[in-house]
Amino acid sequence: WSLSGMSSITIATPYEHQGLLILSSGYVGDPSRPLYAIRPGATGDISLAEDAESNEHIAWCQPTGAPYNPSTIAYDGILYVLHDRGLMAAYDAKTGEEVYPKQRIPKGRSFTSSPWAYNGKLFCLNEDGETFVIKAGREFEFLHSNSLEEDDMGMATPAIVGDRLLIRTAARLYCIRNNE
Repeated sequence: WSLSGMSSITIATPYEHQGLLILSSGYVGDPSRPLYAIRPGATGDISLAEDAESNEHIAWCQPTGAPYNPSTIAYDGILYVLHDRGLMAAYDAKTGEEVYPKQRIPKGRSFTSSPWAYNGKLFCLNEDGETFVIKAGREFEFLHSNSLEEDDMGMATPAIVGDRLLIRTAARLYCIRNNE
C-alpha cells in the first residue's frame, strides 16, 4: 500500500500496537504533521480524502499530532506523543481520541530521543541528559527528573536489554540495572 499526506521529513519509527500500525510524520516546518493508526491487510493507495480522519484502512488520524524526532509510544492502551520542544500529549490508541492535550514538561527543553515505559511510568531523556518521569495514565502528571553528568548530551534513544537500561550520551555509556 501507499499513503500520501506525510510531512516532508519523517524520522520516527513505525510500530504495531493492538493490531494497528502506528506511524507518524511530524517535520516542524510543515503544516501537515500526521499521526496514523493503520489496519492490517491494506493494498493500493490508502490516502485519506481531504478533511477525512479515517477510511477503510486508516483507523484514525491526528492531522497535526505527530512529533518530529521522537517516536511515539503506546503503553496500556494510550499513545503518548513526546514533542521535541518539551510537550507531551496523549491519545486513545484504538480510537485516536485525545486523552489529554499538549502539556509542558517542566524545564524539559529539547527532546530528540524517544520515550520508554516501565512500571506505570514514562521516561523522557532530553538533550541535556536529564530524564523526566511522567505517570502513565489518563491525566498528565510529572513525577520527578533525574540528571546525568553536566557534560552529557542525550540524543540517542536508550535501549532496554533484559533488566538493564543502556543510555548513550555524547560523553558516556551508562548501564543501569534494576536490582528488584
